[in-house]
Amino acid sequence: MTIDLSDLNKYFQSESKECLPTGTYRATLTNAVITLSKNGNRLIQWTLEAVKPSGRIGETTKFSPLIPQSMSFLQADLAALGISLTDLNELFTILPTLKDTIVDIQVEDDASIGLHTVTFVKKVSQE
Repeated sequence: MTIDLSDLNKYFQSESKECLPTGTYRATLTNAVITLSKNGNRLIQWTLEAVKPSGRIGETTKFSPLIPQSMSFLQADLAALGISLTDLNELFTILPTLKDTIVDIQVEDDASIGLHTVTFVKKVSQE
């Protein structure tokens, strides 16, 4: 007995968002929120979309832990986005305003060890 799955191809090959492979991209920041990890740790969850070399839309998420050991990384991210803070509580006001900001990002993806790293390179513009 042969099972034919051809009728599903149009759905499988649809314009759904895909993960971004390793590379440098111009991306749109679609969301930035302060949330809790599964372990209850505070973090910023940044959602970004970019056009992949294939022409399809790719999506990636960057997580910025809000813990003492990660403050230098957070400062670098905020500097790349042109943000200067004196109080981290200002993030609650600033993050929503970043929606649709265009940024250059560097993605490093090593599936063999489950590592996916996104680095903000610079802010390009804000729509």
